[in-house]
Amino acid sequence: MVDRLRLFWNRPLRDSDRPRLFAIAVALIAAVAAVLTQLERPGPSLRAQPPDGRPAAGAPAPLLTPAASAPPAEPSEEGTRTPVAASRVDVAASKRAARRFLARYLPYTYGRGRARRIRPATPALRRRLFANRPRVPARERRRAPRLVLLQSESVGHRHAELVALVSDGRRRYTVGLELARTRAGWQVDRVGS
Repeated sequence: MVDRLRLFWNRPLRDSDRPRLFAIAVALIAAVAAVLTQLERPGPSLRAQPPDGRPAAGAPAPLLTPAASAPPAEPSEEGTRTPVAASRVDVAASKRAARRFLARYLPYTYGRGRARRIRPATPALRRRLFANRPRVPARERRRAPRLVLLQSESVGHRHAELVALVSDGRRRYTVGLELARTRAGWQVDRVGS
């Protein structure tokens, strides 16, 4: 019996078998698609709502958050990954400090400039940059890095994380910045790649 099944399974396909196999394949694909769509559907809610969309009697009215009730805003360079917990003033001030920092830091990474002139940076960061001076090949030194975009990842009243998109004419890359608010204002505390 097993030998007959093996012979049947390994026999060459005839032209009369093709339409049946095609129908089986289509049915199998449709069945898998139907199962997958059922997996993606949300389950029934715990409290049923009437067809007019109002909450059922005794159910609390849903609260509208400011983001849900506000009209959609124009796209900006602000990220949507984490909510910004600071005022617009904090966001603007941290970005201003980051731009001033990058104006001196980017040439420094290409072998031009000095670490002690990089402002606004914490003294600890300037010491790290001075101790780990970049080694740059001559062909890289000629490139002119420029800031393309500065995006805030998260900004608080005392701490900010920003990401800078930089282009040097040949390639684009990102530089992560962590800023801390000090008595002297916003200062870059850490630089990542």
